[in-house]
Amino acid sequence: MDKMIRKFLFPLMVFLFFAFSEKANAVHYSLSEEQISQAIEYGENNKDTDYFTFLDEWMTVADDGYEWAALNTKFSILAYEAKQAALESRKLTQTEIIRFPLEVEDILSFHVILYGNSSDFTKDYHAVLLYKNKSIQPIIEQNDTHAKPANLGVRISTSYRAICKYDFPNYYVEPDAEVILVIISPLNKERMFVFHLKEMR
Repeated sequence: MDKMIRKFLFPLMVFLFFAFSEKANAVHYSLSEEQISQAIEYGENNKDTDYFTFLDEWMTVADDGYEWAALNTKFSILAYEAKQAALESRKLTQTEIIRFPLEVEDILSFHVILYGNSSDFTKDYHAVLLYKNKSIQPIIEQNDTHAKPANLGVRISTSYRAICKYDFPNYYVEPDAEVILVIISPLNKERMFVFHLKEMR
């Protein structure tokens, strides 16, 4: 009987270990003291790392290799601010440690880099977040109407770089889910950015 119980318990324990390990790898909607320390340590240890490498965990690049989107999480924001503070040879204050993560309280906040042929090409763009069978509408939509000229080389005809921001409520979304950010132009051209939240902090 004991052998049968042990035979049953072992695979169960293995299953639970991997199940809970997977859940641990997910966007943190709230940060524990340990996660706050990890974010600050990541920022300080990578203070000289370039912007794209530093944010790689939270970034998705479009198929064209030029346009990209980044998810701003509490962890990534705190890590980035710790990086900036380290470059100034200082530590984040306790007030800053509390304040910075509140920028994304209860939201999934995306910054998106898009390219077009005029400085205001994104002015009528709209964003939705696809999650399971739901289409979530943004609570904040900031389209860049003063895009800066950009040089992408002779192969690319577009020449303006827009920085847009889209915020969505996160209470619909499980922190280890897959979501798709869709940016829609007035002509119904769609740009899609897939985010696997279980691979981000």
